[in-house]
Amino acid sequence: MSSTVDPNTFLDQPPNLRANDYFLLHFADNRQIFAQAVPYKRSKSFPPCKINKRTYSTHSLIGLPYGTVLEVGRDELIPLPEGEDLLPDESDITQMIEQQQQSTVTAVDGSKKNDSDAAAVDVAAKTDDTATAAATAAAKEEEEPTKDNDNESNTETTVPSKKIIDNRNLIDDNTSQTLTQTQVHTLLSTQTPGSTIVAALISNSSTFSSKTAFSQAKYVKRKQLKYQPRCRIVRITPSTLCSAMHLRDARKICNLREDTLGQVLSNANICAGQRVLVVDTAVQGIITASCVRRMGGYGSVLSLYCGQQPGYLDVVNRMNFTVMEKQALKWIAFGEVFGDYDEKKRQTERLLKDEESGEIVDVEKRDRDLIKWPASLQPHTRRYLTEDVKNEKKVSEFLSKRSARFTRKLTRNTMLELRELVDGCRDVDESYNPAGPTSSTASATVGENKEDAGAMVIDDNTDIPQDVRQCDSLIIATKYDPTATLLRLLPYLAPSCPFVIYHEFLEPLLETFRTLQNYYVVENQEDGNEVPMMRRRNIAINLRLTDTWFREFQVLEGRTHPNMSISQNGGYILLGTKLCPKTGTNEMDEQKVREIRARVGGRRGTRRKNVSAKRKNESGGGGKDNEKRAKES
Repeated sequence: MSSTVDPNTFLDQPPNLRANDYFLLHFADNRQIFAQAVPYKRSKSFPPCKINKRTYSTHSLIGLPYGTVLEVGRDELIPLPEGEDLLPDESDITQMIEQQQQSTVTAVDGSKKNDSDAAAVDVAAKTDDTATAAATAAAKEEEEPTKDNDNESNTETTVPSKKIIDNRNLIDDNTSQTLTQTQVHTLLSTQTPGSTIVAALISNSSTFSSKTAFSQAKYVKRKQLKYQPRCRIVRITPSTLCSAMHLRDARKICNLREDTLGQVLSNANICAGQRVLVVDTAVQGIITASCVRRMGGYGSVLSLYCGQQPGYLDVVNRMNFTVMEKQALKWIAFGEVFGDYDEKKRQTERLLKDEESGEIVDVEKRDRDLIKWPASLQPHTRRYLTEDVKNEKKVSEFLSKRSARFTRKLTRNTMLELRELVDGCRDVDESYNPAGPTSSTASATVGENKEDAGAMVIDDNTDIPQDVRQCDSLIIATKYDPTATLLRLLPYLAPSCPFVIYHEFLEPLLETFRTLQNYYVVENQEDGNEVPMMRRRNIAINLRLTDTWFREFQVLEGRTHPNMSISQNGGYILLGTKLCPKTGTNEMDEQKVREIRARVGGRRGTRRKNVSAKRKNESGGGGKDNEKRAKES
């Protein structure tokens, strides 16, 4: 009996938190903190989770389902049962207040029994005086209604007036709370539960009962956030990652919001099986991580970085990618795309050319092919683990690091493989002048390399391998000049494929928009005259420059309204579709255009006049006058 494995199971995300996984902690006050599930209580290899300047261990959270609510204790994060929310229920606080009042009454009764005889006599005397005064007042109240009943024959009762409760008489002078700061610190130091502290603050507030229902709810919420903090375990997705980084510091990601990120991915047509070229040095690699997650490991993402290595690997690693997804991500240096091809070729021959055979040998690939997995332990390594290391925890940690190191070696692409991949994605017969068109008469003949601005120039690098297809999508989000960056990367994009440019400001995209509108390639006719506008070869169509507007709403019973404080803007997006520079022309000549216009009709009813004249001529009516009118029309 053969068992079949559903391929979709590899794409499903685990429902529970695993060891070494990154996750988010969402608090009720909109704070969001990144954390990692450390498999050990104390480990120097993993950063601790800090909440309110205190360090908490996360090893006890492994295995909990996503969405679990945690209560932040003094020394640990306490998981709460299912159904709990970030803000505790007010009914629990009310029950605790009633229990505290009952305990206070019981304590007072017990103290009265243990008092001295003199104190008991005084209390009894005071009680007798109070009872006598109460009886006298009750007798007076009974006499007054009898007098009224003698004068009135009806037995109607008057409706008592309701007391109006509002906040007009509240004075904020810090005297309404009877608990002192020292007493509150004492409760905190003795590890008193947060709900007990909140109940004590409410019961000792002299103005709580005189507040309105909304004011009481705000007071309870404020005290719960301070003395009873809770958080929720949230899975890191492109949406939650973008919102958390935008909330922490929006300037570091150029004000990229989650709604803008969704529009970028949708307009770039990111899906499984695509080959995507991404330049997102301005947004800390969020777009790269989002593309990898959306593609699910099927396809490839070519991400360009500046420097010796990507500066935002920690952001990408927070997505908890699988081995299949990591293998789909290819890191490409800026020099491989923006550098000179001849210089790269000379560098490759200088570094990898074999002196004896004269051929280029990929040394990294040769060493990688020699690695066999599972790799047996060397004698000195085995002796170190059996004799020197006696702790099982350290042995397992050593072996896990060794496995991760071998995994990186076996799945990492060599420099020569990446260079061949990038060079194969580029069309050798296509190149654009980053200067853009300077006049409407700028032109160049296809196949010639002219220096005129606004014309397509052709490279002669015919030795670049062309067995690899071009990229299906292009996404740019960088602080460099978007016009020059786009024109440099357009040869790597296949025709009829979309490109998306994100920028924080509008002015750079306006310049790019105008450049793409006026950028064309013009052929010269045989007679030397310039080809009309319809025969000019544009490089992009369907150009759109848009901005995004996003606003959150508070949804409460009787208090639904938009939030007063929102982000100013989420950046701007320039969209377009690339045209083939060789065949992206209008093949109709002037004669065909005239025939179509005569058949379909032009402006101001020209077709109707021609049709009416033709009918009159066919009917033979009107004589010479009709023929004259038909000719004039």
